[in-house]
Amino acid sequence: MIKKIFDLKDNRTSEISKFTTMVVATLTDTEINFEFFCKDSMLYSAYEGYNTNIYEGDVCEVFISTDGTTKNYYEIEVAPNGSVFLHTIYNPNNTSDVQIKPVEENFLKTDVEILGSDYIVKISIPLDKIGYSKENGILFNAFRIETEGGIMNKNLLAYSPSNTGTFHISSFFKKF
Repeated sequence: MIKKIFDLKDNRTSEISKFTTMVVATLTDTEINFEFFCKDSMLYSAYEGYNTNIYEGDVCEVFISTDGTTKNYYEIEVAPNGSVFLHTIYNPNNTSDVQIKPVEENFLKTDVEILGSDYIVKISIPLDKIGYSKENGILFNAFRIETEGGIMNKNLLAYSPSNTGTFHISSFFKKF
């Protein structure tokens, strides 16, 4: 088992955010798990249901690649209301101009716990469903969007900030 613990920073400036977010990531033989501990949220969920545009509200996100490159990856999001967004991304030019395709079957295990204005998101990803091999390993980045009640992209937080207004700069992915 491999465990990483890290805090998210402002994606635009790389500075510490007032929206404290600690992430615990754990890799086992069969799955990779992410736990987001999010402080001071208005818990705004823009939509309900599977594969709706929940990123227009508050969400915790993971981008994860298992093919040894960052051209193909999964975008995984969970909102405070428990809604899930699961898509594959093709990003050949390392830009925000990406091709997005929904994953029909939600193979994730997720859980959300609300604690006043704080919340915890747990995401469990089965390695066999995302094509993991020890040879290629895992490249990833973790994010949080805090809209302060519905202002899209107001606060963008990242494990490895791109210093831009987008998360889809895959050269900032880190090796697990």
